Amino acid sequence: MEIVKFNDGYLKEVVHLWNSSCGFEMPYKPFTEEGFKLKFINNPHFSYDGTFVCTDGGKVIGFANALFKKSFLPGETFENTPGYITFVIVDKGYRCRGVGTALLKRAEGYLKNSGKKRSQMDFFNPINLEWYIPGTDRHDHPNAPGVDIDGPGYEFVKKNGYIERTREISMYLDLKRFEIDESILKKKLELKQSGIDIGYYDKSNHTDFDSLFDNLGNELWRKEINDDLSREKPYPVLVASKNGRICGFAGPISMEKSGRGLFSGIGVDPNCRGIGIGKVLFFMLCDSFRKEEVKFMSIFTGIDNRARKIYEAAGFKIVKTWALFRKEL
Repeated sequence: MEIVKFNDGYLKEVVHLWNSSCGFEMPYKPFTEEGFKLKFINNPHFSYDGTFVCTDGGKVIGFANALFKKSFLPGETFENTPGYITFVIVDKGYRCRGVGTALLKRAEGYLKNSGKKRSQMDFFNPINLEWYIPGTDRHDHPNAPGVDIDGPGYEFVKKNGYIERTREISMYLDLKRFEIDESILKKKLELKQSGIDIGYYDKSNHTDFDSLFDNLGNELWRKEINDDLSREKPYPVLVASKNGRICGFAGPISMEKSGRGLFSGIGVDPNCRGIGIGKVLFFMLCDSFRKEEVKFMSIFTGIDNRARKIYEAAGFKIVKTWALFRKEL
């Protein structure tokens, strides 16, 4: 057996190796060759130097990918961001023979030799892997936020020195089952009477999105909202505002091809929390998707995140649990 750098000549076999485990040992969506190119090779952070295959007699029996960010959000630098292990997969007939560990070490070596001091497995990885939600008609989610605790990778990464630092849960709602209840409408009215209005963003009436994101400390949300608002026809965004100044948001509201409701996030200014703004925003978000005939919603959140209660109140159920790992190199 031999481990070598991936090149396009291995594409067909790597896709076959990946697809042979989809739906059985892992929930991820299968790839076409073109889909693999779009997901991996065409990603601006991808490097052939950080991507490896293991072969036996010319047959591809393992694959691994590592990468690090090459462009950064405000506040990020090469020095303060980690490297990422995207995936290690081994043909079932070759497991428990050290192939996976050898591939992982090569991937980690690439990160370390590139100047990275830490390897992580989490949702900050710029390659997002789509997966199918269990018990649904191929409803999907666009990002796996860690390592599936029910899959073979969980024990594998722990045995190779990775420390589980936290867990995320994925939650799902069939929007046919969603109804906005009277308590939410009552709370919305109470907020309005106190001076906080919740509705769709209107640039002629609302200001200070940037101040909100400053207070939230979330540059990704800032970028995604600004990208949306710069479109010729922006997607709707729900906002909470006081005297026109934005103090919370949810959106942008759009629909993926699968029928999934797509939004970047929901956030409330820390100075305005604890009075029900977040819950009203989220229920209105769900109601907006339902009115647009979106089929379903899926989200992930920290297992101990207080917002989980809001999602559960809206009818969301936990469908999968993920572990987020870290290792010092």
